[in-house]
Amino acid sequence: GDTVALVAGRPVVTSIGGVLRGLLAEGLQVRPGMKVGDVDPRGEREYCFTISDKALAIGGGVLEAILYLLSRRGRQAIHR
Repeated sequence: GDTVALVAGRPVVTSIGGVLRGLLAEGLQVRPGMKVGDVDPRGEREYCFTISDKALAIGGGVLEAILYLLSRRGRQAIHR
């Protein structure tokens, strides 16, 4: 395992190989057991500069919910 970060001077070691993505910025407070980043086991450096499939799906779901609520609000205003 490679050391990917230090927390209070102690190494955070990864158990799998790959490309490090989304590491928390230096100086943030963390708790024991808290996730500080992701290791993408596919090992493709280019993926560090793209949105993950999971984030894209979550963002799409949030956008869909917002649009639904906005359309409902518009219909309610018409019926008042």
